[in-house]
Amino acid sequence: MKKTLYYKDFCKTEDHGYNLARAMQACRREGAGRLVLEPGLYEIRADRCEERTLCISNHGQNGLKRVALLIEDMQDFELDLGGATLCVFGEITPIVVRNSDRITIKNGTLQNPETMFMQARVVAHGENSVDLSPEFGAEQFTVMRRELVIRHAYSAMLTHVSTNIEFNGESGEMEPGTSDHTMGLWSHMNVDRLENGNYRVFGVTRKPPIGNVLIINASRRFGAGIFCENSRDILVQNFTVNSCFGMGFVAQMCENIHLDGFSTRREGGRLYTANADATHFVNCTGEVLVENGVFEGQLDDALNIHGMYTRITGRTGNELFVKEMHNEAKGIRIFRAGDRIRALDPESLIPYAEKTIAEVEYLNQDTVRLVLTEPCEDIAVGDDIENISRSASLVFRKNVVRNNRARGMLLASTAPMLIEDCYFHTGGCSIKFESDGAYWFESGGTTDVTIRGCHFDRCKHADKWGDAVIDMAPRRKVVENAYFHGTVRVVDNTFDMLIEKAVNFNNVESAIFEGNTVHPAEGLPTAVELCHVKEATVQDGIAII
Repeated sequence: MKKTLYYKDFCKTEDHGYNLARAMQACRREGAGRLVLEPGLYEIRADRCEERTLCISNHGQNGLKRVALLIEDMQDFELDLGGATLCVFGEITPIVVRNSDRITIKNGTLQNPETMFMQARVVAHGENSVDLSPEFGAEQFTVMRRELVIRHAYSAMLTHVSTNIEFNGESGEMEPGTSDHTMGLWSHMNVDRLENGNYRVFGVTRKPPIGNVLIINASRRFGAGIFCENSRDILVQNFTVNSCFGMGFVAQMCENIHLDGFSTRREGGRLYTANADATHFVNCTGEVLVENGVFEGQLDDALNIHGMYTRITGRTGNELFVKEMHNEAKGIRIFRAGDRIRALDPESLIPYAEKTIAEVEYLNQDTVRLVLTEPCEDIAVGDDIENISRSASLVFRKNVVRNNRARGMLLASTAPMLIEDCYFHTGGCSIKFESDGAYWFESGGTTDVTIRGCHFDRCKHADKWGDAVIDMAPRRKVVENAYFHGTVRVVDNTFDMLIEKAVNFNNVESAIFEGNTVHPAEGLPTAVELCHVKEATVQDGIAII
């Protein structure tokens, strides 16, 4: 049996970043099977943490990153935080799992007081102004030339405010009818700091009700909460993210992930948690199981699962040169010898050729050379490539998704997916089927999706992020008798409606809407929209448009 190490034996200095690095180095060196912390608050600063070069999907900040707890080249290892809270300061990714198998992380809480948000309450209206009383995060901000900016504590860099997101001061949900720029664009507004410490914002196009709360966002995604890559059989259990620089949990190129009781939870009066998605899975395989979580306050979706399209830039014989197109997807090594790929039109995303990779050469963070086992004269330069060997099934069950910015989930995996026994109360659509081959380059088309036993409670009350409670993005081009999605079943759910459309089935071979309990919005019928659908079953009493 592998031995257990205890953090208390490494707690030799007041610098927990340094102590934790020493503890993890000992675990790797000695082949320990377990590191155990004791309850308490551990403040961690970046100065003496370990460091690795990381390319984290959808963060756009590739390069050297400080890491508090590095699980690297390890097998059969458990990190038991013992109820501890990791409070990180600076640009740190607290927990990283790399090239490791059978890893458990459990019983912890993560906080980052310097997430580049300010939470402020609306306290007064002027003729063309709004007064804001800061509640959290104001110490990071300063006013320069009547512009609100962040002066970074760890560099001379300035970051400008990008969005102002409004939450209802009583319910804590996104204020109905609003989106990212509730008072207008920051580039059109001026700010004064008043003697009482409040901010007066001039040039607003809308005055939020007094008592509502704004999240002023100047954030950059300098690190994730937990980041995993090239690893297998990962269990994260009873872990809560109160706040972090980027997404709460990110896994890329991993196999078999189980999140049990992983949550993004508001704490201490803060209405924000993660800066973007709570969980994010890129080109993973096996099964992704997410259960028993509460996802609230994250400034994007509770879950996003997808692959990555790359653009074909050259072709010679049996070689393809492909480019990772989006800035937030660069540097992620998604191809392996033996993988199956398919080529597709970037506008329709309907595949027309399938090949096998014999050899992979990463020339740089942008361009990859793929040697195929077959000729590729039938593949057109300018089209996209999708790796169909790297697609994980998903089970998302017994979770609560509420009071966050944007949508509930983004689904883009070709393996079967099941969403069941969940509660959704989201500003945008609750579930979005999203892929595109021209901007985000997130793949792919779904084949078998079941959504059952869920409660959709007044979803889509914000001003954007979808057209229905369950929404499918249209393709730029439709191909006759070909469908981007396979079978999508929406069965035995409860819908408390605020809008007309319960589901928008778009580009689907088989659409099923049956056995659902629907409470229509006042004065509106409940409808299911069918657009380029081969066959559909829709329960009685539901309008079809």
